Amino acid sequence: MSQIKITTLTPVHIGSGNFLQYNSEFVPFQHKGQHYLGIIDERKILELIGVEHLNDWVLSIERNDSTATLVQRYAPQCATGDYLKRMDYSFADAVKPSDTLKECMHTGMGIPYIPGSSLKGAIRTAITATLAKRHLPASVDGWRLKGLAADMESRLFGKDPTANIFRFIQVGDAHFERNCEIVLRLIMSLNIQKSTSLQPDSNNRKPQLVEAIAKEKMASGSLKIDTSAYRRARYAMQNLGNLPEEIQTLQGLFQLINAHTMQLIAEEIQFWQQVSHEKTGADKYIEKMRTLLDVARQCKPDSCVLRLGHTSGWRFITGAWGEHLDCFAPGIVNLARPNNERKYSEYDFPKSRRTDADGKLLGFVQLSL
Repeated sequence: MSQIKITTLTPVHIGSGNFLQYNSEFVPFQHKGQHYLGIIDERKILELIGVEHLNDWVLSIERNDSTATLVQRYAPQCATGDYLKRMDYSFADAVKPSDTLKECMHTGMGIPYIPGSSLKGAIRTAITATLAKRHLPASVDGWRLKGLAADMESRLFGKDPTANIFRFIQVGDAHFERNCEIVLRLIMSLNIQKSTSLQPDSNNRKPQLVEAIAKEKMASGSLKIDTSAYRRARYAMQNLGNLPEEIQTLQGLFQLINAHTMQLIAEEIQFWQQVSHEKTGADKYIEKMRTLLDVARQCKPDSCVLRLGHTSGWRFITGAWGEHLDCFAPGIVNLARPNNERKYSEYDFPKSRRTDADGKLLGFVQLSL
């Protein structure tokens, strides 16, 4: 396995599936004039209040009472930091009792990380989108649309999991340092609507508190294209998919990923520039995308920019190769808008983007050998 370095270019959120509750699982507080959210450590709480007061703690959670008040009642000498797992610097505005916090992934030791499966999924998307554009069918019957992506991958990479070439691309987890998490309040920051503004009103922004690994944080991981194992398997399995030449080396893979990312960013910039001729509010988004495009352009052959995780959006999650099909608008877009085809028929797809309240993008990382 080759060692790679992962650097976050923007905050990154890979969700654990947990939504933490205000007061019982996280508490807002200030330290030296800065805002933080503290993630509560249940074991430390129990040590401080004693097992004999467990019922009081349960009742406190049911009433959504302050955990800080409970602890002060039974351990008046302790400080907030004495019962926290971690303290996340908060970029969010005032936190409300109705807020929940979408937690990011941590190991059993409480270390934030990006799973290898998430990295591999984003890499797979870049490879699939790049190769699919070269093998697009002339036309697609409507009844085949739902299985189109699976059919394309089957033709390109192998007909079943045992014959799929992605078995030979191995990606390890990327572990970051402790206390590199932050909290953002994500909103729907761009939304194409009938008004001339792209900024949704406060009732339609759908705010959400999200924990993320901060930008400019580094981790080490591992990545391997096992060409030796592939060549051996090729003799034994006639139905094994072809290993494309451009991904037989890590440098080739990185260059493919980087070209894919640059194309998607450039298309995003071009799209919102066109929208901006008639509507206002996309300037900050375009500026941040241009900054990331510059980073990708400056990548050497042994590095690349990749996007993954929460708020990546439809185009980055799928690779957007479906947009090049002649049936995209009448077929794929309508499938993506079940029961809303007529309601949104006049709008481009996808018609909205999410950032945090200050316009921060999520999910961009740089991989380097």
